[in-house]
Amino acid sequence: MEDVVISLGGSLVNPGGIDENFLQGFSEMINSLIDKYRFVIVVGGGKLARDYIEIARKRGESEYNLDLIGIMATRINALLVKSYIKNARYAQDLKEITNGNVVMGGTVPGHTTDAVSLLAAELLGVKRVINATTVDGVYDKDPKVNKDARLIKDIRYADLLGMFYLNSSGAGPNQVLDFLSIKIAERSGIEIMVINGRDIDNFKKAIEGDDFRGTRVCGP
Repeated sequence: MEDVVISLGGSLVNPGGIDENFLQGFSEMINSLIDKYRFVIVVGGGKLARDYIEIARKRGESEYNLDLIGIMATRINALLVKSYIKNARYAQDLKEITNGNVVMGGTVPGHTTDAVSLLAAELLGVKRVINATTVDGVYDKDPKVNKDARLIKDIRYADLLGMFYLNSSGAGPNQVLDFLSIKIAERSGIEIMVINGRDIDNFKKAIEGDDFRGTRVCGP
């Protein structure tokens, strides 16, 4: 049975309130494949994390403690996602992911959930990670403010590092991928497939290795 690692953006689960329609569609798709694949799903914090971090930062909390707040939010979201997946276990540590289908959130300060998903792939020997976000993939510029932004179908690790290095700082960053995630992928040759998680049919294509709309991040 093939292992599949998914980094599930928290903004899919909680864009400003729990998105039950997304959770239903996502879980039905995953549950339909549960006999074919073994899933490790790492869930982000979404707006829940960002709201708490924003207020706590105003109160003068350290970045370390802000990360802890974000981790707690990811775990709340992960426990919710777990309730939708058949026979799934909840985990708090990467040591717990080697058996069965697992849903988890963040682990330690300094590691985004994207980085945790890449570390999970390293641990399991998985050579691709599906990064489900709220955008269609990696663009050459921010598509939310630039109408002429172009979706990049394939990009090398080094080129993506050059694009996002300056944005990879502070607790609760809201971007497609962070510096650490890309470096982990680069050192182990793990392909990252960046997709819009709300397109469930396209999500399934990415899992099954079919042609999909999105971005492949790979070497050399």
